[in-house]
Amino acid sequence: MTTTPIPDTEAHVEEARKSFQEQLDELRVDVIRLAALTTEQIAGGTQALLDGDLTAAERVIEADDAIDELTHSIEDRTFQTLALQQPIATDLRFLVTVMRVAHELERSADLMVNVAKTTRRLYPHQLDPKLRGIIDGMGSQASVQTRVAIDAFADADPSQAAALADMDDAMDELTKSLFRHILAGDGTDESAVLLAVQMALVGRHYERTADHAVTIAERVRFMVTGEHPSPDEVFDD
Repeated sequence: MTTTPIPDTEAHVEEARKSFQEQLDELRVDVIRLAALTTEQIAGGTQALLDGDLTAAERVIEADDAIDELTHSIEDRTFQTLALQQPIATDLRFLVTVMRVAHELERSADLMVNVAKTTRRLYPHQLDPKLRGIIDGMGSQASVQTRVAIDAFADADPSQAAALADMDDAMDELTKSLFRHILAGDGTDESAVLLAVQMALVGRHYERTADHAVTIAERVRFMVTGEHPSPDEVFDD
């Protein structure tokens, strides 16, 4: 008499769980890689604008394709994991956060493409020292806030995420300085008006990039604690 081996259910469940965890880890790594590419775009777009470097600006514009491709890959794999694994609780919050964080990073990268395109519009005009200093500061601040936000995501650390709200005050001050400088300029010269308009738009791009970092921080808090920010903590996107 022969007997049919009983399937090793526990081993099967463990293997499935291991595969699921590997998928989550791969998504985490790719979001961090996407953040690294985005911060490179912030630095590259800022430097291209400061230097009036059309070649550098084109590199930033062309690099956006790789960022879009990685974002779509992250989103597709996240949807697939949600559909096939039906995660609950912490894992579900992680996957929802992955999609939102990838979206925020991709939008920040798009804003830096806009900054790079401004280099084309202003060429060959050179920024005055005061304006250069403000733009340089805004680029640095946007980079710092994006890095802090993604570090909070990578470490699943809501305390790091909480620091973003206070850091955003620095970007607000830089934005005010930019507009004060613009408004103090000569409004009768056509080229000066063009510069003022373009710089106002650039300032908005950096401000929104910082806002995206704050949104990432809010999603990290939700991912770890399950708590949404209160209405007075929410930043307009």
